[in-house]
Amino acid sequence: MLQQTGGTASILQMMKWAFLLSCETPSHGGKTFYQFIPYQYGPYSFTLNQETDSLIRNGFLEKELDNRWNLTPLGKSLEITLPNDVSKDICQISEIYGKLSGQTLINLIYDKYDWFTINSDLPGRRKGKRPVAEKSIYTAGYEGKTVDEFLNLLMESGISRLIDVRYNPISRRYGFHKSTLLRLCNSLRIDYQHFPGLGIPGSEREQLGSDQQYTSLFKNYRCSLPSREKDLTNVSRLLKSEPSALMCMEANPEFCHRNVLAQHLTTLIDMPIKHLGC
Repeated sequence: MLQQTGGTASILQMMKWAFLLSCETPSHGGKTFYQFIPYQYGPYSFTLNQETDSLIRNGFLEKELDNRWNLTPLGKSLEITLPNDVSKDICQISEIYGKLSGQTLINLIYDKYDWFTINSDLPGRRKGKRPVAEKSIYTAGYEGKTVDEFLNLLMESGISRLIDVRYNPISRRYGFHKSTLLRLCNSLRIDYQHFPGLGIPGSEREQLGSDQQYTSLFKNYRCSLPSREKDLTNVSRLLKSEPSALMCMEANPEFCHRNVLAQHLTTLIDMPIKHLGC
């Protein structure tokens, strides 16, 4: 995109071009393109921003003090091979929107995409309020999702608190390491809480494959829950105070201990279980 638009753009322009590529072209930027969340000035991708930092470290981009990205000589000369439909769509977006200012792009997107105005920092530009879910024991897994897609799911579902029940909250997937996830949640006014005492150590999850092995693992976990009374009491309190989701990695809750935990919590608080994103 930068090669198509003269080699320089503000971060705001680049985000909006990428968003429009994802929304308004047949290719949507390709199968693995970025997901976007409503942020301070409309659609934003934490993942895209993080990956541009990698391009800067590798000498393809420079970031100016005025929040502009400039292609370096190395970036300008780089030969990029993309699927034909994606290349065609990038050219189309560049031709239509490449000369528009950041403010013009914001106005254009705000007029068309109401959801992406809900967290706007611009006075009077929010077209709606964030949903607020009914109190339930929500659960969510991030497997197969970018952090932007996952956080968008939480906001769309009306969740305002994320309760991380991983024993070891690290991930190779950007955004799901505890410190990063805490920072991103805070920037979106989502409270983040971590309860490692409600997780299952990785050593107990090694070489899981058969239904019998999962059944045995979850049976042992279920039997151990009464001994984790303090954490259970604290999580129950949090679930009752505002819409909250128990989070772990697995996409399918049937293969995740968060489902066993949620079932146990129903014996402590009168709330139904709802799995998000299934």
